Amino acid sequence: MPISSQLQQGLVNIAYFTWLHNSEAISYFIGCLIALFLQFKKPNRKNLLLFLGFLALLIQFEYVKHMIEPLMDQTLQAVLEQGAAATRFQKILDFTLQKFVPFFLYFIGWGSLFISLFLSSKTSGKKTNE
Repeated sequence: MPISSQLQQGLVNIAYFTWLHNSEAISYFIGCLIALFLQFKKPNRKNLLLFLGFLALLIQFEYVKHMIEPLMDQTLQAVLEQGAAATRFQKILDFTLQKFVPFFLYFIGWGSLFISLFLSSKTSGKKTNE
């Protein structure tokens, strides 16, 4: 049964716009899968750091894109029900959830990847010198 050209164009558009919206997350996910494969094939510290780096970057991407606003709204609502002073708490909450957590995840992710690459270059240097 042939597929109509409109349906084909619609499927291409879905794939294209899905890629545009999630290309970074898809790349990090593929990095996680590759790192897991390497970790199961040859378990070592550098492969684990590689996996943790890609995982932290994936979580950071999804956190910034989809989780900050609902989490802030939920937290503010829960605290304001208790009658707390909103201004100071909201500033602390804004800093923590919008600045510190994304930076921390980004730093941990890229830091783990760089340490993994450093360990990889260090071990490959030992093999060539022997």
